[in-house]
Amino acid sequence: MGVQRQSAKETKLIAALKQHYERYHAEDLAALKELYEYHAENCVRAAELTVDPRRREEYLKLAREWTEAAATLHALTDRMMARRSNQAKPADDAPSLTRNPRKGRKRSTR
Repeated sequence: MGVQRQSAKETKLIAALKQHYERYHAEDLAALKELYEYHAENCVRAAELTVDPRRREEYLKLAREWTEAAATLHALTDRMMARRSNQAKPADDAPSLTRNPRKGRKRSTR
């Protein structure tokens, strides 16, 4: 029962950290992704150093969660960048906004 209780606490902590990070790094998703990857790497290192198999599995589970969160942010930033690049491209066949001053004028008949 102690391991389950500890796991529940860690899950709540992870959720709270993600919420905190998302609030303060909302403008820089690339930095947020790097932070998530950093946490994933640390969880893997902790798993490697842990003797208890249950504890090791918990660290690996946390590493997967951080990795999935980073992957989600990566996909999101890719979509955002694709949208920006599509919006920034001028159309080659767009009509010109300049008007030919001679075209459309009537000649005077004087």
